[in-house]
Amino acid sequence: MSQKIDIILASGSPRRKELLEREGVPFTVRTSEVDETLEPDILRDPHEAAKKLAERKAGAVVQEVLGADYVGAAAVIGADTMVVLNGRIYGKPANEEEAKRILRELSGRVHQVITGVSVWLISAPDKENVSLGFRTLTETSHVTFRELSDEEIDAYVATGEPMDKAGAYGIQGEGGALVKGVAGDYDNVVGLPVKRLLKEFSEIFEAAM
Repeated sequence: MSQKIDIILASGSPRRKELLEREGVPFTVRTSEVDETLEPDILRDPHEAAKKLAERKAGAVVQEVLGADYVGAAAVIGADTMVVLNGRIYGKPANEEEAKRILRELSGRVHQVITGVSVWLISAPDKENVSLGFRTLTETSHVTFRELSDEEIDAYVATGEPMDKAGAYGIQGEGGALVKGVAGDYDNVVGLPVKRLLKEFSEIFEAAM
């Protein structure tokens, strides 16, 4: 792939931004508000739910890029990370009480962290000649929590860190102290399986460098 490709991260997550920066990927950030509600049948399959939201986030940015009469080649990356226990999806807590409830339920147990990643390739030699293609994948890691006391949970929630995190914790922050072990990709738990992304879409990323 000889043409220069612009990488666009369709996420405002500072964690995903840091992971791409760590790998030396040149990119810009562009986000678009999307409806994250899903049909009950999709929610019953967390992998499909993560893929659907990743596609929706990336697709919204693709529409904005094309709406601005983009010319060139670009790869738009959308991602959605879910915490799942016994098939139940845990999103961001609505308040501190919900954060505490989620952490009590995760305490002493193994849960899954599923990240859906959708990569959309835009080819637009000119405004009248546009082609699109996309591929979506999921990565799953298994996270084991320590047995947490109510005091530990209260103290962690009081830091405010859980409030914008799926599953009410951030493994790369103070929430790392709650974790006993991780089986699988640690970066995936942070929010993006970046090494798998670079491997499976190597031609795209090489053309961006």
